Amino acid sequence: MKAKKLLLIIFFNLIIIVAEIVFGFISNSFALIADALHNTGDVIAIIITFIALKLGSANSSFKYTFGFLKAEMMAAFTNTLFLFLTMFYMIYEAINRLFNPEVIEPLYMIVVGTIAVVANGISAYILNNMGVDHCSSHEHSHHQHEDANIKSAYLHMLSDALISVGVVVAGIFIYYFKIYYIDSILTVIFSFYILSHSYPLLKKSFLSLMDVNIVDISEQKLNEIILNSSSEVLNYYHLHINKPSSKHNFISFHLILKRSNITLKEFESVVEAIRENLESIGFNHIIIQPHCEQNYEVKLNCDLNTKVDPHE
Repeated sequence: MKAKKLLLIIFFNLIIIVAEIVFGFISNSFALIADALHNTGDVIAIIITFIALKLGSANSSFKYTFGFLKAEMMAAFTNTLFLFLTMFYMIYEAINRLFNPEVIEPLYMIVVGTIAVVANGISAYILNNMGVDHCSSHEHSHHQHEDANIKSAYLHMLSDALISVGVVVAGIFIYYFKIYYIDSILTVIFSFYILSHSYPLLKKSFLSLMDVNIVDISEQKLNEIILNSSSEVLNYYHLHINKPSSKHNFISFHLILKRSNITLKEFESVVEAIRENLESIGFNHIIIQPHCEQNYEVKLNCDLNTKVDPHE
């Protein structure tokens, strides 16, 4: 369903691009041509989003053991970075146009700009509804995940809708008051607005690709979950937390146990308690490696009689 909606959005935006370029040259309107260029970036962003959506749903394999989980964040980073570059270019051209105004035909700006506002507004609305996924990670715990990839495409559509609004407003002012520089002023304002709202996603996707811990959990909270889970737990180390996609929170660590003669059943009870608490706060990929205090460096089993595979 998501893929079909994305293809529909691509089709409508291709029509907008052609219309804005044609009527932009006819009316000598830089605003329409600039909006067409920005909308071209939107189409590229949607195509990348479509590809990432397909890759993200692909099954894992022996070679790609994680599948393509990072395709979402990669697409989000690429889309948002392209959006930043586009906005900086728009600001540069708008300032240049501000000091070198040209006479333009406002009626084409108003008509074509209005069509672009409606089309991009509908596209942004569809993408915004697609970007949130409700899922249950525990029997009584529901988490709401925001698809960073879809959100980046939504920001592209929203930005173009806002710039199209600027085109329409500029056309109205030019038609009635002959104020040709108004389109440049509105373009700069909208561009800075879009940059400020896109930066958090650019930062989030970049940190995710760098495997930085961006999961919403404090060190104190994690200590409470692990260290207070059982009297058998002494400490933990080699902690790794990352968020490869908006729907996945990974955590792995080595757990140091106090007793060397702990049974397999007792150990499983300790791990299960920790796992349930971690799942309740959104972790869905959990790896816990057990060790005893005196021999954890050589990864020996804590039970003297029963051998346990530490990777299970």
